[in-house]
Amino acid sequence: MISTDFAPNETWSDAWVSIKLLFQPWRWKKGKEMSSIQKDLLSQFQITNNKLQITLFLSGRSALYNLLQSLKLPNNSEVLIQAFTCEAVVLPIIEANLKPIYVDIETQTFSMDSSQLVNKVTGNSKVLILQHTFGLTPKYRKEILIFAKEHNLIVIEDLAHGFNPQLFSPPNSYLLTPNSYSLLSFGRSKALSSVFGAALISSNRQLANKLTSHLAYPSYLFIFKCLLYKPLVMLIKSTYDIKIGLILHKLFKSINLLVLEISESEKGGKFDQLLNKRLPNGLTVLLENQLKKFAIVQQNRSKITNLYHRHFQKTINYKLQTMNSPLLRYPLLVENRNLILQKARRQNIFLGKWYDQVVAPKDLDLERVEYKLGSCPVAEGIGKKIINLPTNITLKKAEEIVNILNDVK
Repeated sequence: MISTDFAPNETWSDAWVSIKLLFQPWRWKKGKEMSSIQKDLLSQFQITNNKLQITLFLSGRSALYNLLQSLKLPNNSEVLIQAFTCEAVVLPIIEANLKPIYVDIETQTFSMDSSQLVNKVTGNSKVLILQHTFGLTPKYRKEILIFAKEHNLIVIEDLAHGFNPQLFSPPNSYLLTPNSYSLLSFGRSKALSSVFGAALISSNRQLANKLTSHLAYPSYLFIFKCLLYKPLVMLIKSTYDIKIGLILHKLFKSINLLVLEISESEKGGKFDQLLNKRLPNGLTVLLENQLKKFAIVQQNRSKITNLYHRHFQKTINYKLQTMNSPLLRYPLLVENRNLILQKARRQNIFLGKWYDQVVAPKDLDLERVEYKLGSCPVAEGIGKKIINLPTNITLKKAEEIVNILNDVK
């Protein structure tokens, strides 16, 4: 089984760490890893600026919500975000009594179009969230950050999909100001997975220390389910091709053993306070294990991304610039998406559809997230054509996927 969405990072090594932790509940909420993980993350992402500090949360939506709350903005202040995003970005904005303003995207890096941004800024605009979609550096990042500085906008760079570590190196760090923040995610479908988890990078040390001081840890039951996740999904994935995994997946879901990535409350367009917590020590242990092999995984992602790039740049009129980028997913625009997905599924290859709606997931009511249909036509058009190819796979599997796309006309 190959899946872009379902546990793309997990290995038996991760499962074994989880199994051992299941028998050490005294390490679940607090432990020594809580202090070491922050330094390890700064080192892994080549963040050498000693003024920057990392604050850990249970989820990216919790990190964003608490940051927005801490800014103490007037109600209905505007937060500029791109269309072609997910509910985890929008719901915290609404929960904080702020107003999301959607900006259309460009087609090379699927990020905010600077020419569209100019038309959306008003005197009530206070925050700008710049999304690095699929881990691609936004085409107009420099222009947008300069524009934000000129208009006194607080900038939050959404690095949940991944990013180029050179962003924090001295030649580029001049773009970072005390009014800028960066958001990382360690959800199960991200480049690093602790099942749940997120980090906020800030140069405002006083603010960083306050952001989680009022937050509780998740319950022992919640942590237990998170620790169960990795061994269960490895059992499912390793037996899926012989049908046992499919049965196990249905069974585990039916008895509520697999903790949901998006809660039912969030699918209904409501911020879920159950995910507004601190990151517990048990999940930082899982994150540490993934950090140990992160460089190797990123090298492989770059190799697979380059394979896709070489093939599709020749066969499809496509302008994506991806060489040597360790993309979380390889985005591709196609005319016959359903046929491709069906053909791949028959071979137990499950391709992704980030994002098949301007604010994902597909079943989310757009009125609940204050999006007006037709307001961002480029993002809406891309949502109808996009598929995502997995990158954390072998060359052989990547070639199989290329052949599937070649066979579908």
